[in-house]
Amino acid sequence: MKKLLLLFVAACFIFGANAQKDAQSYVEAKLKVQDSELQLANPLVRTMPPITSNDLKATSDIVKVPVGVAHSQRSLRREGYRVVSYNKDLDLITVSMILKDTEYPGVALSDGTVAIFYSEDHGLTWNGPVVLSDFLGDEKRNYYQEAIIYNPAGNTDVANAYGIYQGVAPDNPGGTLGDWDNSAFGASTFGGANYSTVYYEGIDAYDGYWNTFGLTQVGDMLKCMNLITLGDWSNFSSAAIEDIQGTYNGTGIDWELDHGVMEVPFYVDADVIRWEGMYVNSDEAAGIAWSDDGQIGYAWMVGLHENEETGYWPIMFKSTDGGSNWDEIELDFLDEDVQEGFSHGAEDPLEWELFPCQSTVPEYMDFAIPWIVATDGVVDAEGYLHLVAHCKVSSRDFLSGDNYEWSIENVRWSYNYAGSIYKFKIGDELIDAISVDTLMSDAAESQAGSDSLYCGTDGWLHRLHISKDERSEELFVTWNDTPEARRYVADPNYMPDLKGWSYNTVTGEHTDAVCFTCEATLPFEHYWYTSAAERAYYDASDSTFTVPYVSGVSLDDFYANTSSSDDPVHFEYIRGVTFPALVPIPVGVDEFTDVSTISVSQNLPNPATGITTIEVSSETIAPVTVEITNITGQTVYRTDAGIVNGSMSVKIDVSDFDAGVYFYTVTVANERVSKRMIVQ
Repeated sequence: MKKLLLLFVAACFIFGANAQKDAQSYVEAKLKVQDSELQLANPLVRTMPPITSNDLKATSDIVKVPVGVAHSQRSLRREGYRVVSYNKDLDLITVSMILKDTEYPGVALSDGTVAIFYSEDHGLTWNGPVVLSDFLGDEKRNYYQEAIIYNPAGNTDVANAYGIYQGVAPDNPGGTLGDWDNSAFGASTFGGANYSTVYYEGIDAYDGYWNTFGLTQVGDMLKCMNLITLGDWSNFSSAAIEDIQGTYNGTGIDWELDHGVMEVPFYVDADVIRWEGMYVNSDEAAGIAWSDDGQIGYAWMVGLHENEETGYWPIMFKSTDGGSNWDEIELDFLDEDVQEGFSHGAEDPLEWELFPCQSTVPEYMDFAIPWIVATDGVVDAEGYLHLVAHCKVSSRDFLSGDNYEWSIENVRWSYNYAGSIYKFKIGDELIDAISVDTLMSDAAESQAGSDSLYCGTDGWLHRLHISKDERSEELFVTWNDTPEARRYVADPNYMPDLKGWSYNTVTGEHTDAVCFTCEATLPFEHYWYTSAAERAYYDASDSTFTVPYVSGVSLDDFYANTSSSDDPVHFEYIRGVTFPALVPIPVGVDEFTDVSTISVSQNLPNPATGITTIEVSSETIAPVTVEITNITGQTVYRTDAGIVNGSMSVKIDVSDFDAGVYFYTVTVANERVSKRMIVQ
C-alpha cells in the first residue's frame, strides 16, 4: 500500500481529567464584555416581504425550493453550523443566511445583515426575511451565522416565536475587515417584534472565526459553545471550550458566555497545538451536544492529547449538571470491541474497513488507528452521545520489539484513500463503533484563482450531519459524496450526491446507506454547501421521518461564480430527505405517569425475547393490573398481578409476541404508569 506524507492525517487517543468552571489560566483569554455591558446596535423597526409561493424543481423524489439570496458562501462555509432548524410544537422550519443587500432593499442595511426565513408547510413556501442582526452603525459585519427557532414555553403562535442568531462580528471600519474577536447574537420574533442585536468584545489574541457551534433549545434554555483560540489563524498556541447559556427574559435572551470553561489539553509541537482544524480549516473538528432536558452535555475538539500517545481523536468532556461542571472522559479507540467495528471480523487486513497500521518491515499489525477528520453528534433519550465521524487511518508505526511506539512523526503518515463514516456511542467511555458507509471521494480542494470551478476559498469536506427524531431515539446521518470517484487514490468530492443512513437507539436496527439523488432526472444536479436540521419531523400517514435540509450553492452559482468570497449564492430548501421509520411513533399511545405515589420500572431485559420483569412499588396496599398494547393501541395482553404491599415483581412471558414496539400500563388502584418495551 502506497503511503503518502500528508498535512492532514494521523491518529490518536483520549483521556481523563477535570475541567474547572473558572479555569484561572483562561480568565484573561476568554471572551469579555467590557464593564459587563452589552454593545447595542440598530434597534430598528423592520419590514418583511409578503409570503410567496415558489415554483418547484424536482429531481427524482427530491424537490428544490428557492428560499433566498445570500451575500456569499460565507453563510454556509462552515460545515457544522446550524442554518436550518425545526420545531415540532409549531411544526415550523427555518433557514438563515447573511442577506445580499441589493436583493432586499429596505430590509438588509448591508451585506452583513443576518436574517431568517420560515416555512409553515414543510418547505413548500417561505416567509421573510426577518432580520436578526445588523451592525452597520457600529462598523462591524456579521459572518458565519447559526440561527434556530426558540419557542417560549406555552407559545402556540408562530408570530410570537423567535429566531435566534449566533455568529462572529469582525470589525469593518470603512468597509475594510479588521479584527475577528467579537461574538455576536441577535433575536427577533417572526412577527417582527423584540428585535435586538448585541456583540461582546474580545481581546486581540482571540481568533473569532471559531465561535459558532451547537446552537439549540433545551427546555426553556438556549445552549451553544464558543472556542477560545489563542494565536494566529490555524496556528493556535492553546484552545478552550466555552459553554454558553442563554435565558429568555420575556422579550429577548440574556447570554452567559462563561457558564463553563474547559481547557483542552492538546499536544503542542513547535508552539502549535495539534488539532484537526489546523489541517483542513474544519469547524467539524469540534462540537457540543445536549440531552433534551439540558442536563447531560458533551463537548469536544479533535486532536492529539498532551498526556497520551494517541492519534487525532476527540478530546471529550461531559457534564451531568447542565454545564456547571465538566469532566474529561477517556475514549479508547484501541478497545477490542471498537476494533471489531473497524475489521468486521475479517482476518485479511486488506478486507478491513479501516486498514491496520504497518510496520516499516512492512507487515500489517492487528489494530487500526483512526484519524478523525470531521464529526457531528446528538444525545439520545438515555443520555448517550452518538458521534458520527469521517475516519481515515494512520498507516505507519515503528515497532520497539513487539510494542507499538508512538511519535508525532509516525502519526503523520496515512493511507491514501477516502476513508469511511462511523457512528460511535459514548457514555462515560467509548462503547462501540458501527460502520455507516465507505466514502468514494476525497475532500474538495480550494480552487482560488480558478475560473473553471467554484469552490469558495477553502473547498469543502463531506458536509457530515446527524439529526434525531422527537423522541431522541431514531437518528439520521446525512452526508455528500461523489460516487463516481475512486475510493483508493480518491478523486475530489466535486460533484456530490446526497446520501443518508438511519439508526434506532432502542432496537439497534439501522438501514443501509442510501443515495437520495444518484438517480436524479436532471443531469449535473449536485448538492454543494448543504446543512441539516438537528431535528427531523414525523409523518404518521406513511410512518416516515424527514430531515429539513438546505443547499447553499445552486447549480448556476457553482458554474457562474468565481472563487471570490463575495459572490452571491442562492439558498434552496431540499424536500424529500425522508427515511422510513425503523420504529414508528405510536398513534394515540405514549409513555405517561399519572401520579407520583406509585413507581414502575423499565422492564428488564429490554429488548425482551422471553421472560421480562417489571418492578412495582406503591405507597398504598392495592391490587395491580398490567395491560400491554401494540403501537396501534390494541390490547394484546392483560393480567391481574395481585396485591402490592410496598413492592412486587411482575414477570411477563413475551415469547409468543410478534417482534415490535409495545406499551405496558401498570394500574394500582386508580393510578397508572405507562412505559414502552421492545420485543425481539
